[in-house]
Amino acid sequence: MSSPSSRRDLGRVGRLADAVASRVADAVPAEAILDHVDIDALLDRVDVNHLLDRIDVNQLLDRIDVDRLMARVDVNALLSDVDLNELVLRAGIPAIVADTTGQLAGSGLDTARRQLIGVDTLLGRLADRLLRRTSPAGPPGLVGLEGRERDGRAIVTGRYAGACTRGAAALVDLGVTLATYTLGHQGLALLSDVFLDRSLPDADGLWATVGLALWTFLYLVVTTTVSGRTPGMALLGLRIVQHDGTPLRPLPALIRVVVAPLSSLLLGLGYLLVLVDARHRTAHDVLARTVLVYDWGRRDAEVPAPLTEFLRRHQVV
Repeated sequence: MSSPSSRRDLGRVGRLADAVASRVADAVPAEAILDHVDIDALLDRVDVNHLLDRIDVNQLLDRIDVDRLMARVDVNALLSDVDLNELVLRAGIPAIVADTTGQLAGSGLDTARRQLIGVDTLLGRLADRLLRRTSPAGPPGLVGLEGRERDGRAIVTGRYAGACTRGAAALVDLGVTLATYTLGHQGLALLSDVFLDRSLPDADGLWATVGLALWTFLYLVVTTTVSGRTPGMALLGLRIVQHDGTPLRPLPALIRVVVAPLSSLLLGLGYLLVLVDARHRTAHDVLARTVLVYDWGRRDAEVPAPLTEFLRRHQVV
């Protein structure tokens, strides 16, 4: 055990060492000392984890003046170095927006299609009840197992399409035909005036009737021959097939378009036939031996869930 005198001597030595160190620090520049310090070796001896454990993060954040810190940030200079277009592309935002928009549009379209099919189904059941018959569901080659459902909705892909959906598709095709004919006539008139210095006849009277009839004929023949459906049918989820369910061939497609005006005779009686025919055919479908079926492409055509439940309770699905 050290004596009181030895402890006093150590205290004097400590004070002397402090005084010497203080004078050395005053005499030697700090830069000279730092030049002789191996920073890498010093950092290698620092236990970072131990250092971080001793830091009170909450207390540190409490001492930070966020408003003052943000005031010193030059946002414009920071953003000037950022390529926003590249950032958006790398984040996949355009693909996300396109996918979301497509899903929303597809979902809305499918909902409208289901409602039309629901009306078709009710009209078909009413006609069967009045005529005391049982109508076939669809061509044997297309209709699969009966009673298939998904999410509580009956699947009707390949079944004969009813009057309501067919009528909506016809209205879409009528609008497309008139719009494209008008735009085409205006475009041809402009080209003729610019390059030939001649004016086309006005789109009215006999010329309008003849031109519109020819354009409608080409519109129907080309679309049905190429894809088996018109743009209106494609939008509403319909497809023309042979009576046995096989794909539509060019000759029946041409015959169907040629004899279509016959359905307009006798106040459109040929079109009204779709309401009572067991396969929901028009007069020109009967003559061309074609039928229309529900076809939504990669997705199944469906009946709304409430109607599916109603039909199931009455054992007519």
